[in-house]
Amino acid sequence: MNILSKHRLPFYRIFIYLLFFLSGLTLSAIPVTGGAGPMNNNGRISVFLDGHWWLDTDFVREQIPIVNYVRDKETADVHILMTRHRAGRAGANYAISFIGRGAFRGVDQDITYWASSTNSADETRRGYTNKIKIGLVRYIATTSHVDRIIVDYDFDEEIVIRETAFEPEADPWDSWIFEVYGGGNFSKEEKQSSVSSRFGFFADRVTADWKVRFRPYMNLSRRTYYTDEDTIVSSSHRGGHQTYVVKSINDHWSVGLFNAGFSSTFHNMHYSIELVPAIEYSFYPYSQATRRMITLAYRMGYEYRDYIETTIFFKDSEFLWSHSLEAAARIQQPWGSFRGGLAGSHYFHDLSINRVELFASISLRVFQGLALNLQTNLNLINDLIAIPAVDLSLEEILLEQSQQATNYSVSGSIGLSYTFGSEFSAAFNPRL
Repeated sequence: MNILSKHRLPFYRIFIYLLFFLSGLTLSAIPVTGGAGPMNNNGRISVFLDGHWWLDTDFVREQIPIVNYVRDKETADVHILMTRHRAGRAGANYAISFIGRGAFRGVDQDITYWASSTNSADETRRGYTNKIKIGLVRYIATTSHVDRIIVDYDFDEEIVIRETAFEPEADPWDSWIFEVYGGGNFSKEEKQSSVSSRFGFFADRVTADWKVRFRPYMNLSRRTYYTDEDTIVSSSHRGGHQTYVVKSINDHWSVGLFNAGFSSTFHNMHYSIELVPAIEYSFYPYSQATRRMITLAYRMGYEYRDYIETTIFFKDSEFLWSHSLEAAARIQQPWGSFRGGLAGSHYFHDLSINRVELFASISLRVFQGLALNLQTNLNLINDLIAIPAVDLSLEEILLEQSQQATNYSVSGSIGLSYTFGSEFSAAFNPRL
């Protein structure tokens, strides 16, 4: 019995149960039964900023000093949950959810901010901070600080005329974004030196109906080690291209076509070329992707490979048919966040040549101040058909010049954090 047949069914059952259990842990809106108002005796509302590393919390606090910033959502009047979703090289969309708590329970709203890739970091943070200001107005308006709010409107007569006439602004680039990149690094010591370079190109087009990418790339590396008896040189390269076209069918279905070329000394590949059609179903509407997303994707593809060294299956080149099924989830809610997926794949010419991949990470706020973070990756590997038949030398193994055979890989982490002390942190102090 092969590994895939022993482990596939339990993983799928456990994962599907876990996905639907977590997706049900969303906060439902409860109608406001009484007057809304802040819980703090200084008349300010309490705000909990919930974002990732890209959220400049110091800047937000400096620009919006009219509220109290608390360290836990349980003590907040307004929970601001922010997520970021990139749109290729075009930019990123920031989804800002205002979740009322306490006296504001049920007073929720969502605001989005689009940040072009041409924005500077300062322009982006000023953009989403301004949206936060706008979203907080309805809450501050119920307090004694309402007199400190000034509402202004950025009036542009030409824009108003164009919008009234329903004349969209012409885009000479037709939503295409291009990027050329290149770079390298080097280091040198008495006993060793290294040099590497990377360069490539992106062409992306992202609209509501289409998602297109063409990306060629190349990475080169050379490491040299000096001993009393010899000089050891390790050279490697990895390059190719990635291309895809994805079409939206409706709010639950999409289809795509993927094409990739690949060359790598580590993977024993002169070059490979593949063509893979795919179809995806989203259990929730794509419009809810900023807060929750559970998808099921199926791919079937055809690939040609030309190997550098003869493989353990005595192949110098071959054509391969394969397919895969992947379930994935991304959920971000006030209780925390979850990301995970389960995928299975195999080659048609031999069902024992297969792979099962499971990955999951969860960040859970257990109770006030206590957070639990878990992460795991498990791969059951039976599809390394490109492994060279030649025995690797000790130097090649230590320098990781070629991929080695393995039946599995597993990794994981666990962490706890507990925060306590003052509930308020309104001060911004950039000194030292």
